[in-house]
Amino acid sequence: MQVQRNAFTVVFDERFSIALDPSCLEENSLRFAAFGIDAEERNISAGLAELKLSDLDLSIRPFNAWLYLQDVNKAVDAVGEILLSLSYLPTAERLTVVVAKAKNLVWTNDKTTADPFVKVYLLQDGKKISKKKTSMKRDDTNPIFNEAMIFSVPAVVLQELSLRITVAEGTDDGRGENVGHVIIGPEASGMGITHWNQMLATLRKPVSMWHPLRRT
Repeated sequence: MQVQRNAFTVVFDERFSIALDPSCLEENSLRFAAFGIDAEERNISAGLAELKLSDLDLSIRPFNAWLYLQDVNKAVDAVGEILLSLSYLPTAERLTVVVAKAKNLVWTNDKTTADPFVKVYLLQDGKKISKKKTSMKRDDTNPIFNEAMIFSVPAVVLQELSLRITVAEGTDDGRGENVGHVIIGPEASGMGITHWNQMLATLRKPVSMWHPLRRT
């Protein structure tokens, strides 16, 4: 790939082909790393983005979307990952969030065991306007939920909304202790805004992506 000099907005228009057996799509990812070159000709990381091939259906159509770069120094504080599916149906003004599963959860306070569940908040201008939650899974760091949360969302306010998805540990008082969260929406960053924009680009069709969980 060519080096672009003194540019903040760059166009590469380059194509790469990789031979890959279809059976490998479930376990492989593409990682994109962007670099700048300083005055001493050293490579300086500008960020990275990762795309899991298992989240895409490449047999139907090519995948085309913006991938937002994540600061590599912020990528190390994840406390697990969560797989979410988003879809918006304009005619019914319905936003559907499917909490599929989570993996590699790191419990709070060095616990060795906990019972996870997921809270889904719908936010408008940063304020919580609706909340739903999944069932609880017993003693599982890789829980499978496959539960759908449906919100009534008029199209005219769609760009004012965002989602906060929080993985929590079950507690005796029922409130739960937060493990980590992800923000998805037009004001989010990284995979959060990528997922939102891809949902808007493919209305009526579910879009699934993995998200790293950040400590709340």
